[in-house]
Amino acid sequence: MMIRRLFVAIVAAFALWAAPVQAANINMCSPDVAGGVQGPRTIGGALSPVPSGAVYTLNPQGCALIAQADVGYFASQGFTQASSQQSFLFTTGVAAGTTDFVIGSIPAGAYIQQIIFSNAVAAAVTGGISIGTTANGTDVVAAQTCGSSCLTYTTDALTLKRVFSLTAATPLHAAAVTAWNSTNVTITVVYGYF
Repeated sequence: MMIRRLFVAIVAAFALWAAPVQAANINMCSPDVAGGVQGPRTIGGALSPVPSGAVYTLNPQGCALIAQADVGYFASQGFTQASSQQSFLFTTGVAAGTTDFVIGSIPAGAYIQQIIFSNAVAAAVTGGISIGTTANGTDVVAAQTCGSSCLTYTTDALTLKRVFSLTAATPLHAAAVTAWNSTNVTITVVYGYF
């Protein structure tokens, strides 16, 4: 009985480890092009203009989950996000000190639904990560904990401000409260319109 439980635990752990990771991606759809190829097809590969060289297979609606490195290319080809829920991504790269990054802008008439943090390094951001509307600001999130290899999100209690301007885009800044500690954090801000 003990061996069976151990075997089941090992299989479950392997299944979690082998599951595809979908962090730092945006679901994008191709534009309607009169006379152009529509529906399922593949785009990319080693000799294509797709920056990462990845191969993307579009579904019957012409949509695919696009990695952060390729989002700009697909946007330049007329691809758009596939829902009324939008997002933007920012990766700090290996960061040190309390460096402040402008991570993106919330468009006019939009509100934050969620902020997701994914740390690719086995080190913790000390003091947490602040999000604000000014450099080193804390008016959106004062201090989100992001430990070693974290994958976390801001809870409702930690999100201090969600609604912004009706007339102008609002830039968002991210900074380490104490130190980035050579972490590499991808921040995904999910927003909608009101």
